[in-house]
Amino acid sequence: MSRDASGPQVVSVDSHPDSRVRNSQPHGIGRVVTLPDGWAWNNLGRNVVFAGDDLVPRAVYDESAFMEDEPSQYDLDVHAILAVASAGLLVTLNHFGQVRAFDAREVWEPGALRRVTPRWTRRFEGDVERAVLVGERLIGSRPREASAAGLLVGERLTAAAADGDMDTTIELEGLGIVTALAAVERPGAAGVVVGSNARVSFVPATPDGISAPSWETEVDFDPSVVIWDGTRMWAAGSERARGTIDDYDWEARRGGGFAALDPLDGAVVVRGRFHDDVAWGNGGVAVVRATDALCALGRTGRLYAFDERDGTPLSSTAPLAPRSLGIAHADARGDRIVFGFNRGGYRLCTTSVRAVAHGDSGGAW
Repeated sequence: MSRDASGPQVVSVDSHPDSRVRNSQPHGIGRVVTLPDGWAWNNLGRNVVFAGDDLVPRAVYDESAFMEDEPSQYDLDVHAILAVASAGLLVTLNHFGQVRAFDAREVWEPGALRRVTPRWTRRFEGDVERAVLVGERLIGSRPREASAAGLLVGERLTAAAADGDMDTTIELEGLGIVTALAAVERPGAAGVVVGSNARVSFVPATPDGISAPSWETEVDFDPSVVIWDGTRMWAAGSERARGTIDDYDWEARRGGGFAALDPLDGAVVVRGRFHDDVAWGNGGVAVVRATDALCALGRTGRLYAFDERDGTPLSSTAPLAPRSLGIAHADARGDRIVFGFNRGGYRLCTTSVRAVAHGDSGGAW
């Protein structure tokens, strides 16, 4: 790791983009996620990297089922990386809907960096931008390219090898196009919190799948991210679009706001507005919840911190670049946030959120 000259708290991380796959994919980060035993991220068109808490890569998947340029890009364009703890699996979901299941013990085994291969591969559905696990059941948004409404509810994932398409059902089309999704696991109230059409909904899980929403709350933004922090449900998104915005025109998504909701009835308990500079985009995660703060990433890599108690802006880091880096992909654990951008090269960064929130980062709002 090395400190970034643009801010004393921002540290650059080796994302390990080395791969046996070569294609014309623009260099960038596709996903960043926390896992029970570490972190994982997707170097677009190149690989999926599993790293420890120290962000040092432990294992990498860098194969494609395709030799052709464009199909190999989509094959290694990962939309979700999830842990199925009860089955000892780590699974990835790519743009084509291929679910690859890796043995978690093999991934986290101590020793030198290793290449891993899937225990099994099955198909869920193509172009699912948001996917989560409730228990072991895979639940996702419906294909973005088809503007399909509602949720796709799949099978429970197990360690047993299997082939072919997963059994799925389409549910709750009345929700509209789902743009944000998070799993909720709390006593007596497991389910998913859903962002769609300027509203946030809680959908309880059932033994056979999901039921109707128990509440819905309108918000004054287009939800892009929803987060369950164990106490509140956070939602964030860009300004409500007056017309259709092409998914590749991410710079047209501006400003927006956020809200914290009571999980029992969806009542808004905290709200706030963003600076115009937030790195929104289809499938991206430009807002994360960290210790004591909600954080948003700007187009040039600036990190903004907001007070979780009342939504007021606190401080920010200096920018990382003089131009837009595209769509942000980030996650947080405790005080640490790790982030990259889909047009920012194979570059990961990490910083202490507490330092940013307390105004120690050298950047001003």
